[in-house]
Amino acid sequence: MRILVNNKEIRGDLIRFAAIRNDAVPIPVTLEAEIWIDESIENGLSEGKTIKAGNAEDEFCIIKSIKMTDRNSTGEHVMQSVKIIALIQSCAKVSFVRQSSIIKESATFSDIYKASGATIKVENDFKIDRFNCYIGETPSFHIARALQENGGIIRYKKGKMTFFRLPDLLNQKPVIALPNNASHDIKSGFSERHEVQFFYSIDDKGQFIYGNKNKARTARFMPFMNEQQLKNLTRCLIKRKIARVYYDETICAGDLVNVVGSNPLVVVTAAHVAKSGTDGTPAEQYTALWLSSVENG
Repeated sequence: MRILVNNKEIRGDLIRFAAIRNDAVPIPVTLEAEIWIDESIENGLSEGKTIKAGNAEDEFCIIKSIKMTDRNSTGEHVMQSVKIIALIQSCAKVSFVRQSSIIKESATFSDIYKASGATIKVENDFKIDRFNCYIGETPSFHIARALQENGGIIRYKKGKMTFFRLPDLLNQKPVIALPNNASHDIKSGFSERHEVQFFYSIDDKGQFIYGNKNKARTARFMPFMNEQQLKNLTRCLIKRKIARVYYDETICAGDLVNVVGSNPLVVVTAAHVAKSGTDGTPAEQYTALWLSSVENG
């Protein structure tokens, strides 16, 4: 994994740990790392600075930086490292609490995203009837809700942000094939009945309208919703497997994985991890995948 501070690449043996996490969320890429430091890079790893990471050299904004002190194996030499958390620069401000409200009607998702602080265009854009994010609130929460109401996610891949409706994720070409027995399976039927709700509202004529209530679920009233939005709220990605594969930064949240002998699954999180050994030599690199099925669609 490449990490650049002040446009200078950090040696691999100085990276104790690094993980680029690509998620199906409003701030889709984050970086967590612990790096051995010296005077040449210490200032570049402080809060508010920007660094580059990954083979694509995406730019990240550091939102948290903690200096650590450690000793080598003999206890004679004091070494310092910095632990950082950073957000993809083009979306970082979406995570900041608002000093002014965002209130929009019949606006595109791109317009709302930019009003929230993002600087990247969203491809396959769509309209949102109402969007409210008031003073003291965080846009990322309301953006995630708007995506759910419209039945989709945004994917960041190769520097581009694209909106996908959940059923369309299954129409992609798989990026990798995975043996069915090469992963940890997750069964969550009982929890799904409690946590995946069905929703209902009232239409313009004062009649009750419902989303997907085919299964016994907890119910929740949602005002100002049409029937399609109510169905979208129940349609979701349910985690089914966790797998570890060879290091591959090209795999992103929203990609499709062919599970041999079973149904294909969607990547919800792809964590690209690099660790160094106790002697500073590169020890391990891998990609961890959290895989989900599209349910209630």
